[in-house]
Order: sequence, then structure tokens, then C-alpha cells
Amino acid sequence: MTGLSKREVRRREIAAAALAVAARDGVEGATLRAIAAEAGMAANAVLYYYGSLADITAAAVKASSDRLLEKLSEAVSADMSPTVRLAAVIRAGTTAGLDDDVSRILYEYWPHSLRDVEHRRIQGELTSAQQLIYERVIAEGIEAGEFFPVLAPAKIARTLVAQEDGLVMDVLAGNASSDDVLDLIASLAAALLGVDRDALLDRNSETHREGLGAGVPIIDAGGAGKGAVG
Repeated sequence: MTGLSKREVRRREIAAAALAVAARDGVEGATLRAIAAEAGMAANAVLYYYGSLADITAAAVKASSDRLLEKLSEAVSADMSPTVRLAAVIRAGTTAGLDDDVSRILYEYWPHSLRDVEHRRIQGELTSAQQLIYERVIAEGIEAGEFFPVLAPAKIARTLVAQEDGLVMDVLAGNASSDDVLDLIASLAAALLGVDRDALLDRNSETHREGLGAGVPIIDAGGAGKGAVG
């Protein structure tokens, strides 16, 4: 945290404490007192750095949103073909947030976006950034002659993001495996883009075995995240 003010360092520590508590005890357990205890502070001291519990949870959700977009960026490299890049983005979008608490935090706090303006803004920016990632991959695939979409690229992109959102929730709830979700999303993408499903899944497996790409930070969705792919 070099270069940050002491106040900003402390704010980040409090947000990290909120993430830890919410991941361990759920939203219900992430009270001001619990977060303060996790951060090694008194509750009234925490409110010196954040105006309210809602402000703290919004900061925690924003940190998780940024991290998910970083993971998407890290999943690809510039030398990938559009089909291979699509496979990498699908895998990252459906599994990357499951190797730590990123996805769990985003889902734990999603209901807050129904009534909290700041949570709604953060969730909306994340969705827009994810959609833009897919749109750019699809545009590259069309230009390269690899994709033959049956719908407008924006509609396909939004559909894939929506399916990811719903199916990853099933994984977190223990109602589906990551492999099942990956197969469903890849199958849907193949049908919508005129790509051979088996080839897409083969590329998905190859990408997974070879590890993460070098990262291609090419989006800037109005502060939605630090970088993503497309």
C-alpha cells in the first residue's frame, strides 16, 4: 500500500475485514461490531473512516467487483484467437470468482442493490463491464470469420452474462458443479455464435491446462473495474 495515506490504508483494512466477515458468516453476520472486531478496532473508530455500515459494505462489494474484472483480464493473452479468447472468458466468468470469496461476496450482497443506490450502481457497472468484454470478443470473432451470430452481439453478450450470473449461484448453493455450468455456458455460446461446441470446449480445456494468459486490460467502463478483456 505504498503511496497511500494512512486514512486510505485504514479504510482498505476495514473493507478487507468486512469481506472476511461476510465470507465467513454471511451478510447477516457482517455487523458493524463484527467488522470492527475483525479489523481490531472499536466500532465508533470504524465510523471515523466510513460514515455507515452501508458505506463499508459498498466498499467491500466494489473491491470484489474490481477483483473479478482483474481475473477476467488475467485469463487471456493478446496472441489468442477469438475462439480461444471466448473459451478463456467463459471459463473465467464461470469459475474464476470461485477460487476465493469474490463470487460469494457479490452474491451475498446482490439483494442490497434492490434498495441501495450505491450497491445498485456497483452491480450495474460490473454487469456492463462483463457485457462489454463479451461484445468485444464477439466483434473480433466476426471480423476474423470465426463467429456467425444468430442475434445482435450485444444481445448475445447480455445473455451470456445473465446465464453466468444465474448458474454460478447454483454452484455456490451446491446445486451444480463448475464443470456442469461451464458446459452449459459453452453450449449456449456455441449455439448463438455458430461455433462448434466440442471445439469450444476443447479450447476451454486447453486454456485451463495451460494456465492464465498474460492479461489484456482493454476496457474502461467508467470505473467499473481496473481492467478486463475483450
